[in-house]
Amino acid sequence: MGYTGNYDQFLKTKKENEVNQMKRWKKEQEDIVKLKHFIATCGTYSNLVKQAKSKQKILDKMEADGLTEKVVDPPLYKFDFADCEKLPPPVLAFNNVSFSYSGKKEDHLYENVNLGVDCDSRVALVGPNGAGKSTLLKIMVNELSPTEGDVRRHLHLRFGRYHQHSTEVLDGDKTVLEYMVEHYPDKKLEEEEWRKAIGRYGITGPRQTTKIGKLSDGLKTRIVFSMLAIEKPNVLLLDEPTNHLDMECIDSLADAINNFQGGVVLVSHDFRLIDQVAKQVWVCDHKNVQVWKGDIRSYKKSLIGDMKKRKIL
Repeated sequence: MGYTGNYDQFLKTKKENEVNQMKRWKKEQEDIVKLKHFIATCGTYSNLVKQAKSKQKILDKMEADGLTEKVVDPPLYKFDFADCEKLPPPVLAFNNVSFSYSGKKEDHLYENVNLGVDCDSRVALVGPNGAGKSTLLKIMVNELSPTEGDVRRHLHLRFGRYHQHSTEVLDGDKTVLEYMVEHYPDKKLEEEEWRKAIGRYGITGPRQTTKIGKLSDGLKTRIVFSMLAIEKPNVLLLDEPTNHLDMECIDSLADAINNFQGGVVLVSHDFRLIDQVAKQVWVCDHKNVQVWKGDIRSYKKSLIGDMKKRKIL
């Protein structure tokens, strides 16, 4: 069934549908019990046997038409990130950073960028496609080096990074448990401890001993998040983390971000997630990074306003 309206309306409609479904299920179950009881107690009296056959036909038709499924709540899981060392600022600082992939000034994607991230930061990077949001994250983790200027990082800074290719590094031929144990040879955890660590992310029971290649993209995403929790980063860099998560998972991720002791820099098209977690919005555009004076809602309104203006012009 499709839903229209915002997420609150979705939840309301979903709840109403589930209540009605449970009423139908209970009524059907009561009818089935009564029919089966009648059939079982008819004995050999000819008039009752005839009625019993009639009742059996009703029961058969109910089953043939498809019985209402009982509403079962999905298994609960809770994203969380482990406590980390809270570093004093400056944790990460850009000083007059310019960057181009070619190294040439005329190709600069960024020019003279100055910004800082610390363990209290909750930053959402926004801006048009191609403005370099993912590139900025790569410069932060030193995957790319500035063409000009420098980036200073605290000596004890540990990044936890999620991006759209994070799940591709998982070994599809290994089970979840095998992969985690082999990936972290220095962590001397018992199997039960590993099971708890990945179980928090909804990877439970047989899924833990299933080969990763056979799991859904959503479950692979959860594996990556469980790894981020194990690594205890000081700063999380999340590039489109919601692509394979359902709404309940996204809400749980938002709670985890809000409870995290370290800093967060987020790139996402999910305005609802940004609205829940971002304290600052940074706009990447025109070769620079500017702090937006409002929240993500006001930024979204400005985008809509710009689109309307372009249509008029």
